[in-house]
Amino acid sequence: MSDEQEVTRNKLTPALEEEYRFLKRQVDFWMEAQHKRDASPSAKQRYWYAKEDLTKFVSNRRQEGYNI
Repeated sequence: MSDEQEVTRNKLTPALEEEYRFLKRQVDFWMEAQHKRDASPSAKQRYWYAKEDLTKFVSNRRQEGYNI
């Protein structure tokens, strides 16, 4: 792989960047939602799933050579 391709590969594409932002927003939302007095019974589980999705996304992108 040439240096130019490697530099390009280290930065997320616009689509991946947006997916990354979305996953982070989901984690933030469910983290706050689970602590509300009138929280949904599934809020803790949804937070856990959102956190897991973000972790998998970051791990997979790092394996592909992206810097996150």
